[in-house]
Amino acid sequence: MKDKVIFTLSVMVGLAIITAIVGDYVTAALETQKTGEQVEVSAEVMTLVQTALGGLIGIIGGYFGAKGSKDKD
Repeated sequence: MKDKVIFTLSVMVGLAIITAIVGDYVTAALETQKTGEQVEVSAEVMTLVQTALGGLIGIIGGYFGAKGSKDKD
């Protein structure tokens, strides 16, 4: 059961990260077309993605670390 929860959590957070990245690039592209001047991709979104990835890696690493130590006992 915990395996399914971790898998679902990983997939959902991964999809949220991909959605944030794609949405930011689409928004930047639309703004560039509308105004005619270059619009940069938001640094805040990239910071959010880095933080979310770090948290996801921590959760998955903690799960597998605890599972590995439990299997050794």
